[in-house]
Amino acid sequence: MKFEVLDRVRWSDCDPFGIIYYGAYIRLFQVAEEELLRACGLPYAKLREEMGVWIPRKAVQAEFHSPAQIDEEVAIQVYFSKIGNTSITFQFEVYRASDRVHRASGTLVVVSVDKPTMTPRPVPDALRAILSLYAG
Repeated sequence: MKFEVLDRVRWSDCDPFGIIYYGAYIRLFQVAEEELLRACGLPYAKLREEMGVWIPRKAVQAEFHSPAQIDEEVAIQVYFSKIGNTSITFQFEVYRASDRVHRASGTLVVVSVDKPTMTPRPVPDALRAILSLYAG
């Protein structure tokens, strides 16, 4: 199941010509990631403080299909494309909200770690069960 959130291309997301700067897609991915986890009942505070799960970023990848413009409303779809032993991969698709023109695709890999040592640890079974609701 895919989760979708709407946002807008902001002034600060654009180059001088009003076209989205490539790095701004990372901000959109982050918005979708946070809202997806919140929809799972796992805002970051709960994930870290109650479950003891820390998920620093390991890798991010993006592919650009067409340029978004300033003030454009975009729909960001996100789901978990892989829930591995210690890692979780998010898949993102960004569309212009009005007509679903495909703007960008991306992935983000996070790793479950032990906070004091920052060494990988298995994704807890309780977390895995919750995330499976949005696994693709």
